[in-house]
Amino acid sequence: MTTRGASGRRSFLRDFGVASLIAVPLALGAVYGWFNGETAAAGPRVQTVAAATDLASAQPPVVSPAAREPAFAASQPVVPYFEIRPTAGPKPAPEPPAAVAPPPRVSDAGWEARAVRPPRVRAGAWVALVIDDLGLDRVRAARVAALPGPLTMAFMSYAGEVGAQAAAARQAGHEILLHMPMEPEGREDPGPGAVLVGMATADIRTRVAAALDRLPMAVGLNNHMGSRFTRDARAMRPVLDELAARGLLFVDSRTSGGSVAAGLAVDMGLAAAGRDVFLDNEIDGNAVRKQLAELERLATRRGMAIAIGHPHDATIEALAAWIPTMNSRGLQLVPVSAIVRGLRRDPAGREAIAMGASTAEPPPPVRVASSRASALAPVGAAPAETTAADPAPSGPGAAAAPVPQNPVPAPTFSGEQPWLRYPAR
Repeated sequence: MTTRGASGRRSFLRDFGVASLIAVPLALGAVYGWFNGETAAAGPRVQTVAAATDLASAQPPVVSPAAREPAFAASQPVVPYFEIRPTAGPKPAPEPPAAVAPPPRVSDAGWEARAVRPPRVRAGAWVALVIDDLGLDRVRAARVAALPGPLTMAFMSYAGEVGAQAAAARQAGHEILLHMPMEPEGREDPGPGAVLVGMATADIRTRVAAALDRLPMAVGLNNHMGSRFTRDARAMRPVLDELAARGLLFVDSRTSGGSVAAGLAVDMGLAAAGRDVFLDNEIDGNAVRKQLAELERLATRRGMAIAIGHPHDATIEALAAWIPTMNSRGLQLVPVSAIVRGLRRDPAGREAIAMGASTAEPPPPVRVASSRASALAPVGAAPAETTAADPAPSGPGAAAAPVPQNPVPAPTFSGEQPWLRYPAR
């Protein structure tokens, strides 16, 4: 037993020693490896902190101007990093809208100084009666001047002793217009001193100035004929320029559905108005009374209206019976300057001048070549000048006539001479 026990102990010690020789180096190697790993890991962390500390305390490097240039083109937008958000702050105030320049306005000094003031202005609708073609037949002109007023009497620029005739009419309490002859579309002769589409701008203005000089009491002018001329903005502009220089007003007789004259006058800042009703395209008493009823209806609906008539016996007799009854039906007879003054103070009314229609209930539209996008023909048929030779324009024909090159020969007319229409008595 003793020998066997001693031999077992020696075997255990031998095995333990061998195991120790193997395990101890392995353990020491593991401890050494762990220790080296911790030291390597601690080294970079310490260096990173030290580097951060150095950058915080260091001065910024000096960069040359060339180094500051961006690497991208100046036109290329810079897109910020998606995690960068702008700092919150008050929103910038919106920029105020650009101021709109007011429309130009020509002086009213000329026509206001010559305008007729009604003795009493009653409440109700205003009606202006313009009688054209005066001065050629002095007897009929005197009959018109004897009617209750104030009327607006338009004298032909080439009438004999037109200044004296107009002065007598003004003395009777009527307002004076120059009835300026302008080129028609048809073959009828507009008369001496007429302005024509083919004329140079300076010549047109010279003729208008000479005609106005013959009527120093005129508040302005309206067109005689002119169904072609008033459709041409280039031709109309010097006429309106002369009126603007004198501070006078313009009344568009609207002898053509394509007239641009009233719209152009408004755009240029002139005091202007346009005819609403023609009284005597049919020279018959019943027809004139029918048109007077239409004038009354339109004036009552709109508050004001302008009618144009001529010194025919039927027209004079119908007016002599109708004018004294106006007030009882809520109508006020005023000179055309009163309506122009009312439109002048009302921007919506000034738009209606160029549109040529009531703002409340416009009549059916007609194709128009106007300085505005569209226009409506006023109440009443076209004048006698345009019934045959000047039909309502439509389609491409509605455009203004092209301006011929100067110099051009004056057109020849073979129609009736208007100064022989009313023979002197």
